Amino acid sequence: MKFSADRKSLSEVLAQVQGICGRKTNLAITSDVLIKVAGSEVVIMANDLETVFQGQYEAEVESDGIISINAKKLYEIIREYPDALVPLNEIENRWVEIGKDNIQYHIVSSDYDNFPETPLIEDIPFVEIESAALKKMVEVSSMIGFSSDEKRIYVLGALLEKVVDDKGECLRMVSTDSRRLNCYDATYEGEFIVPDENIIIPKKGLSELGKFLDREGTVKIGIKEDHFIVQKRNETMMIKLLEGDYPDYRRVINTEQMTPVEMDRTMLLMVMRRISILSSDDYKSVMFNFKENQLVVTITNPEIGESKEEITIGYGGDPFESAFNPRYFIDALNAVDSSTVVLNVKGTKNPCIIKGLDDEKLVCAIMAMSV
Repeated sequence: MKFSADRKSLSEVLAQVQGICGRKTNLAITSDVLIKVAGSEVVIMANDLETVFQGQYEAEVESDGIISINAKKLYEIIREYPDALVPLNEIENRWVEIGKDNIQYHIVSSDYDNFPETPLIEDIPFVEIESAALKKMVEVSSMIGFSSDEKRIYVLGALLEKVVDDKGECLRMVSTDSRRLNCYDATYEGEFIVPDENIIIPKKGLSELGKFLDREGTVKIGIKEDHFIVQKRNETMMIKLLEGDYPDYRRVINTEQMTPVEMDRTMLLMVMRRISILSSDDYKSVMFNFKENQLVVTITNPEIGESKEEITIGYGGDPFESAFNPRYFIDALNAVDSSTVVLNVKGTKNPCIIKGLDDEKLVCAIMAMSV
């Protein structure tokens, strides 16, 4: 195998797959990228047994071949290589020569026969979706993480489903950790085929997918057996689905019997940032005291101190006090695109449901804390 390719293009794709190749698995070769060279293109693959990336790129090919090589070291070499065109040449005993003349690296490759098999992506009923909308959906869902010892499937993954209502059809992604919940809707073109089982996409794969998506153009998405597949131009990402049940999230985001309160998004965000200064791992809760036309936000941290802010609001319901994690509000408010947000509230133990005033694609639910 011998070829030369654009350094910038190679560096960008290798940077993109570092998260996939950096994940620890029971196969050491998953830290490699598989490189296939044929005709006038180079194919680069990454596979951590859950998330698979594959991309095709133009190259100046002298001879075909295939190698499996450490992704991190290859990326670091190509990123620092001074010329616009990078030559790679497989020599003998699985050694790979990178560079030429006065700059040369010799890196040993792995046995590519041990590289994980890539799922076939034939006969998939794709639908088309705006890349920016899918990226937003993925970012909002990935925002809610999970701990390393988490076992609950609905926390490890995000639910993807087709929603049909009086407004038409849309795709919805729901993510939760049982302390908060994000729900995002996006329109699409085509007929999305819904399998009988829940579509639960691992958040680890979604975080990698977010790096793969652009903020312009369209992509194709589809389900093939147990994989969620996203295609754009010359690149494809496949994420193995999780098996399990997902709780009924609709009752959590139901605002029918709640009191809506409109607030300036930036103002509330600044309040949350200021009040969270005194929060800590042991004292995360902030008290929200809703009164007629007023919200009083207070925090008391015996280890640091206390703070209080009063905000004039259009609230006319029964007075109540509830505790919330301000950092969850910061995340939610950063995700909302509208300049005005609506807080839907109802009593001490109920969640706060946050929506944009003129954009209801995103719904964020923040559960009340016990104090």
